[in-house]
Amino acid sequence: MPRPPTGLPDPRHPVWYFPVTAPTGETAGYTWADHTRAETGWLHRRAHSTAVHDLAEEWAKKLYDAGERPGVQPLLLLAELSREPGAGEVRGAAALDAVQRLAHRVEDSDDHRLLAELSPQGADEWRELREAYDALTDADRRVEWGGGERSPSGAIQVAYPKYSEPLWRVVAALYELGAVTPEHRWTEWPWPELPDDGGLRPADAVRAATALLRAERMSEGGIDKAVQNGLFDAIVVSLLTRSSPVGGQHPA
Repeated sequence: MPRPPTGLPDPRHPVWYFPVTAPTGETAGYTWADHTRAETGWLHRRAHSTAVHDLAEEWAKKLYDAGERPGVQPLLLLAELSREPGAGEVRGAAALDAVQRLAHRVEDSDDHRLLAELSPQGADEWRELREAYDALTDADRRVEWGGGERSPSGAIQVAYPKYSEPLWRVVAALYELGAVTPEHRWTEWPWPELPDDGGLRPADAVRAATALLRAERMSEGGIDKAVQNGLFDAIVVSLLTRSSPVGGQHPA
């Protein structure tokens, strides 16, 4: 097969891509082209910070607008965009799955960013979380449900959980501590689950707390399930007993 023109990726790979890097050095996402399907696209790096959110949105729009041009060839488009500021080295991949795995990767810097949202060690917020959690009894954890009654008009009232005041105190303490943060875009992630060993890494505890408590404001009952399956306790224990802020690199 003849070599492609200068600046055009070698078509022997079905998928080509390049990372887009912010001036801070953080990877915002990946631009890709699949010449076998005549498709191009943009993948947000799922763990990206709020600081690069606008850059990621800018590139997503750039890919969409460029793809709307009539007769555009994916590899030529990729070569063109690879000259834009922030574009990294163009690389080949056997399939789009390989690029998606990169976009889902979580790195130490992402964990550090989440933990930096927490109050400093020794602050009153830590003391409040510990005292609120230590005071929580089995009775406080039991959640009764209200609603479900049929009104005279025939409408059925939506059921809702009745959380105890001590349980709400722990929830409020997690908010005050900074464990619920916009730095974790929880809607883009799978629902948090308790690992088989029953423990959470501190940064994953922040991710789980953010998802659990944000979702509770939209659809009540998640806290009840998390108390029952152990996720709620694992979040609090991980934060209160953390000894090392981050582990090694790990996939999302």
